[in-house]
Amino acid sequence: MTDEYPNSRMMNEQENNNAPSSGDPNDPVSLADELGVTDLRELVFGKHGRLFSAAGRTAPIAEFTDDSLVLHPPGMPFEEERQTEVIHYDVDERGIALNELGQPRRISGAKLNGRPLYVLGEMLPGTYKHLVAWFDDSGKAHRMAIQGNIVTTDMAYQMRNKTHDGELAAFADLESE
Repeated sequence: MTDEYPNSRMMNEQENNNAPSSGDPNDPVSLADELGVTDLRELVFGKHGRLFSAAGRTAPIAEFTDDSLVLHPPGMPFEEERQTEVIHYDVDERGIALNELGQPRRISGAKLNGRPLYVLGEMLPGTYKHLVAWFDDSGKAHRMAIQGNIVTTDMAYQMRNKTHDGELAAFADLESE
């Protein structure tokens, strides 16, 4: 190493950290090595009849499936059957999704005819988008639709942001059941 290029050693060490591992030949090959992930120049890989994407050697490797996104650890070998995490949402007796503190989730600042909007535990079929409802005096949930589309949380937030006071009754094409 010369004083002329003080960072050259650090750059070589960084390049070596990103280089494919050259361990014991009996060790299983990591998924990053198997796919040939080196840097950000190539982001998408095909292997095992599947589509993968990686943002570098140390980033989780994403696998795209028909109905989900699976993240694989880059340093572990590929496994066909890996344990998966199932996301579970807690709901109260009315079907309202609960937040981390066990309280009913609301669409902050949004209301319909003065009544607050709540996030239901139910999702739009085929998506991970939660439905929204308001409750009448008897405790019955009323879902909403706009132009024939059931209102989801993202739609409710967008509509709320288009009003000055969060009152969604301002939308003439909003229907409630």
